[in-house]
Amino acid sequence: MIRLEDKPCPVELTEELMAQLTEEYRQTGKSVWKKEFIAEQLLAISNGKCCFSECRLEEEGKYPEVEHFAPKSLYPQDVVKWENLLPISSACNKSKGDHDTRKEPIINPRYEDPKEHFYFQGYRFKPKTPKGHLSIEVLNLNDRTLWVNKRFEIGDKAVERLEEISKKLQEYDQSFSKSTPKRNSIVRQLRNLFHEGTPKAEYSAVVASYLLNDDDFQVVKDLMQKNNLWDEEFESLEKQLKFCALDVR
Repeated sequence: MIRLEDKPCPVELTEELMAQLTEEYRQTGKSVWKKEFIAEQLLAISNGKCCFSECRLEEEGKYPEVEHFAPKSLYPQDVVKWENLLPISSACNKSKGDHDTRKEPIINPRYEDPKEHFYFQGYRFKPKTPKGHLSIEVLNLNDRTLWVNKRFEIGDKAVERLEEISKKLQEYDQSFSKSTPKRNSIVRQLRNLFHEGTPKAEYSAVVASYLLNDDDFQVVKDLMQKNNLWDEEFESLEKQLKFCALDVR
């Protein structure tokens, strides 16, 4: 889970239309929020990912659904209120159900930074705050089958790739003749790896957290700087990694 970049209400969702759709929902119970312009803008907020789990919503079996942060069953007046909507996977939506977020608040990544409430330990979310603890329980974030195994698979693979790049970079640094193809290959591999821990990537919090907290990260950065390979692009990528990363303990 990462802090999301909020987006304005779609221009199509006027006050008049909101009132009309809200009344229709009250009268019929229809899924009045199922509008393409709503779904598209919500997916833009999360870069096409579930707002809680960060799984890619376009993938088979992870169909995008509209999350009503304050449940529509309890707060029908907010059924299409823009500030109450989020993009969510079916698994997280099922786990959260009709939990009353106004009486028992959980983290809303549109307006809060998850790193203030969570840290990682063994690819599991651990709470820093009572709200973090409740969020883990309500959203079932540490379900091994749904999420933990996948986090381990992705995070462990990222760390292995960082270790391989570190070895190649040390060999390059110690070589008398600096091979341009080897240099370009190292830079390309590292750039591609770092992109996997940026906000647009699936499970970016996992990748960013475990890359930044691995000893090889500083080794790689130091050698890249020593060989004049750490440029503005890598500075930007590191900032994005830090934006997504949680503490690892």
